Amino acid sequence: MKEKIICVLMLISIKMSAQQIDTAARDTGKAKKLKEVIVTATRSAKDLMTVPMPVSTISNKEIKNRGLVRLDEILNEQTGLSVLPDAHGQGIQIQGFSADYTMIMLDGLPIIGRTTGILDLARITTNGIDRIEVVKGPVSSLYGSEAMAGVINLISATPPLGASASLATRYGTNKNADVSLNAAYATPRLSIAGFINRNSSGGYSLIPSSGSPTVSPFYGYTVNGRITYQLTPHTDLRLLVRNYTNTTDNNYRVDSGQVAGSGTEHNFSISPYITHLFSEKFAGELRLYRSTYQTTSLLNYTTTNAIYDETYFNQAFNRAEVQSDYRVYAKLKLTSGAGAQYETVNATRYDAKQSFTSGYAYGQGDWTPIKKLNVIAGGRFDAHSVYRSQFSPKLALSYQLSDKFVILGSTGKGYKAPDFRQLYLNFTNAVVGYSVFGYEEAAAQVAKLQQQGQIQTILINPNNLQPLNAESSTGYNLGYRYGPVKSFMWTANFFRNNIRDLIDAQPIAIKTNGQSVYSYFNIHSVYTQGAETDFSYNFLKHWTVAGGYQYLQAYDHNVLDQIKAGKLFGIDPKTRETVKITKSMYGGLLNRSKNMANARLNYQDDQTGIIASVRVIYRGRYGFSDLDGNGIVNRDDEYVKGYVLFNASVSKLFYHNQIRFQLTGENLGDYKQPLTISNLPGRLLYAGFTYNFHKQ
Repeated sequence: MKEKIICVLMLISIKMSAQQIDTAARDTGKAKKLKEVIVTATRSAKDLMTVPMPVSTISNKEIKNRGLVRLDEILNEQTGLSVLPDAHGQGIQIQGFSADYTMIMLDGLPIIGRTTGILDLARITTNGIDRIEVVKGPVSSLYGSEAMAGVINLISATPPLGASASLATRYGTNKNADVSLNAAYATPRLSIAGFINRNSSGGYSLIPSSGSPTVSPFYGYTVNGRITYQLTPHTDLRLLVRNYTNTTDNNYRVDSGQVAGSGTEHNFSISPYITHLFSEKFAGELRLYRSTYQTTSLLNYTTTNAIYDETYFNQAFNRAEVQSDYRVYAKLKLTSGAGAQYETVNATRYDAKQSFTSGYAYGQGDWTPIKKLNVIAGGRFDAHSVYRSQFSPKLALSYQLSDKFVILGSTGKGYKAPDFRQLYLNFTNAVVGYSVFGYEEAAAQVAKLQQQGQIQTILINPNNLQPLNAESSTGYNLGYRYGPVKSFMWTANFFRNNIRDLIDAQPIAIKTNGQSVYSYFNIHSVYTQGAETDFSYNFLKHWTVAGGYQYLQAYDHNVLDQIKAGKLFGIDPKTRETVKITKSMYGGLLNRSKNMANARLNYQDDQTGIIASVRVIYRGRYGFSDLDGNGIVNRDDEYVKGYVLFNASVSKLFYHNQIRFQLTGENLGDYKQPLTISNLPGRLLYAGFTYNFHKQ
């Protein structure tokens, strides 16, 4: 009981200190620094220094001081994370994995609403967040599918006792505006907190002559509410509710004319749960979760008002889960849980409403056999209504060579289940004419096209397609954390991920219009490996310098085998002669930079209330396209050039730190690559204002 209470108090104290930091910035330097705690890596609170996996946190203070208000903005400045632009939004790449393979969570609950596998990070506000926890490497042993590359978990702030409120605004280039109004009231037993956030943009076009915007004008609202009530000294009730809506004003030029219309996006989530301390050693919780995601889009010709395209997409995710924590004795803690999920999707690209049913159970032991050694072992079993069952084990160890130096090592399996798109998609591009069918639809839809006389050649008989398996990986991480003095921390991690059965789309037939028919296959066996390091150093009372670097290799085994056998060729762009590809010419998987780095210099003077920071982000060149038709990147003109971004912010606190004025600049060098990088609109300048109120 004592240990549990200490653990809970430690969590509460960390959250409360972060919540009040903007209004008490001058006092933070005098306060006793508490140990940093992370919950995502083990599903329970654990001292960051001893967590035996590569993890990092981004604090509320860091987010506010940089003037960043959306999740993509803050993640883009972190070591080893790369924000990838896509027509459907901005996703995140971790350890060389595409955006599909990272689970994004809010308070431990997965956020749904992916398009072509990407969850748009720009739709998530950082308002109301206490900290962001990033766990790298496979975490499927706790979180199942989509956690093959890692997990990013946004932890909501807990309000301080009494009444509190805040108003935060930011406005700048491209009419980008962000306004948040927060309010909370808390007593020792009851806590009520919520906010409303409005985010809007006038959009921008990197190629104005195209007649189409790169990002269309939009406005969106996020409404968030949290209620916690202590029913008894041993029982807590909690309710989380979140609603997000977004409306986009589209206006495009297509081959047949100009089209315009609106698109809407709506995500609603609700999660009631109860936690109970059964005894001094045993605690449990029951959590229910429902989340829905809907989009609609209607485009009409501007000249005739005739419908050009009309689509809808409806997804629902339901989960019931129980978890228990049992402390066998002081040095051994067991965590176990089980749950069931029911998912549905109904959309214009599917012939009928589709559904998945799944169940899972997991267990984990957290053992400290000797003072310096921590061992975490566990696994998760997933049973699914469509694909075969999965078991994802994990083993992680940390060893303290001293109080200042900890060695970390972990290995685990991850997996990603085939999604609705890969199984049931039925899509034909009305403009270009190609078709994409999910595995379950391919045979019937190709037969239908044959009956209509639209098939010229069958490349692969769709009746002979092999059932899709879940993609899987085995990950290895080895690193250390080193803090020789209180003001300095240095971390490093070496990683390797062996990935099997990656799902990709390949042509199975040629249409009479010359376009292809695609379906999905388990075809790739790839690996990613590399190293990353990060450091921070506080000096001269007010200054902090920090930075990080990642080196990455990501290769397809099949391509390497072809190169070794001398069976892969390309075309020299100057001579147009055929050349044999060597390993040194192979650029690896698309969208992966071998080198990425960042550096930042922060200044904070609590006496004057002046806070400033300058950040530099470097992304090395990466493969973007295949111009000589051999399926790989092997020529200089197939790369996007490397680039450097400069971001900066400065703010001034007034009136007992309750008022903050802030100026923020992103991409100050005005760097653009209009044809290849859609999320760099050029220099962005913002002015912001924040007012905080708190009364006990």
